[in-house]
Amino acid sequence: MNYDDKCQLLIIGDSTVGKTSILSKYSSKTFNENYLATVGLDFFTKDEMIDNKIIRIKIWDTAGQERYKALTRCFFQKAQGVIIVFDVCNQKSFNDLHFWIESMNTQLSEDIDSIPVIIIGNKIDLPKRVVSKETAEKYAKENNFHYFETSAKTGDGVDNAIKEIARKVINNGGKKNGKDILRLSKVEKKSKCC
Repeated sequence: MNYDDKCQLLIIGDSTVGKTSILSKYSSKTFNENYLATVGLDFFTKDEMIDNKIIRIKIWDTAGQERYKALTRCFFQKAQGVIIVFDVCNQKSFNDLHFWIESMNTQLSEDIDSIPVIIIGNKIDLPKRVVSKETAEKYAKENNFHYFETSAKTGDGVDNAIKEIARKVINNGGKKNGKDILRLSKVEKKSKCC
């Protein structure tokens, strides 16, 4: 299928918060309760109609385990937008948002202000919620990010969150600080990890 524009997103967060499940629900409308942990990186691609344009959305799915965090850092350099996910039923995953934001800030340094970022609170379908919507919205606002809630199981909020960050990337022109992503990647290819 032909497309008018494309955007490349990175999804990050602790292991077991539902990153792969969100992407599976988004890209193929499926949900599997028995997902295995992502090993290293995977990606999902979907063509989406946004503002009367066909946008090819590619989302890199990262492993949340400590041993893969160095690999994840390499993909920050190629991201045009970042999705940070936590589990609303897991306080530690919410507390760890600070780590993911710091990691992102370190890796993106001068580009951080020009890259759209959203926070997703996932698993809103489960009854044992420990992080309130108000707390999460406040945290996102304090960090100048938009907040969305999703259920990868039911699909609630999934399409809306991903379409919104893709729209922000496209409206940003797919650029970091006014530089084309492809040119930026060539300059930064000094790194051995990507």
